[in-house]
Amino acid sequence: MRASGTADEIIGNDASTPDGAKAYYNSIIWKKEDTYTKTNSLYTQVEGKIQNYETQLRQLQKENMQMDLSVASCIDRNDDEGAKVYLARQQEITDKIETIKTTLKELKENRDVQKENLTALQEEIKSLKAEKDKAVFTLEAAETVKSLQSATSASSQEEDRMLEKVREGVQKTKEQADGTRIAYKNSIDVQMKRLDKKMKDEELQKKLDSLKAAKKK
Repeated sequence: MRASGTADEIIGNDASTPDGAKAYYNSIIWKKEDTYTKTNSLYTQVEGKIQNYETQLRQLQKENMQMDLSVASCIDRNDDEGAKVYLARQQEITDKIETIKTTLKELKENRDVQKENLTALQEEIKSLKAEKDKAVFTLEAAETVKSLQSATSASSQEEDRMLEKVREGVQKTKEQADGTRIAYKNSIDVQMKRLDKKMKDEELQKKLDSLKAAKKK
């Protein structure tokens, strides 16, 4: 990195070469992939906890049913003390069941958020890789054009410099416009995908309800 020039200028110059652009894109993509890996790890942990709590919940529900039978048996035998013991135990089980249900609800909500984040990251990484390939190809093509111009236009350097200024201005304006369109398109895409998913879910529910209704007839 040279001593003169601002950091933005240095980065801009480096990124305007195929190798420089590739390096910057790879750095950003790597960070996104690292975030994806960490998010996926959290998602896996949450899934494991959900399965563990669901197993505990099923076991407690079985114990609760057994307590019902034990209390009923004590009542049939007029064993009030025994019934109280089972009822106390049943209350403990009921409290645990409610606690686990609340915890499961929170964990599942967290899992759904993590899943949505993973999907968004996957799409973003895929998009960045495609954008990188296009940018590198464009810069390589531009370098080739510049080399040809340099070899064939030695007698018109001033005109070439003027044209280059115009091209840079056009490219900068195009990139700014493309950036605005991409940001808008991404926003619309997210909304449409969610709407499509909602419509598909509603359609599937209608079909399911129809099949259930037909089966009852």
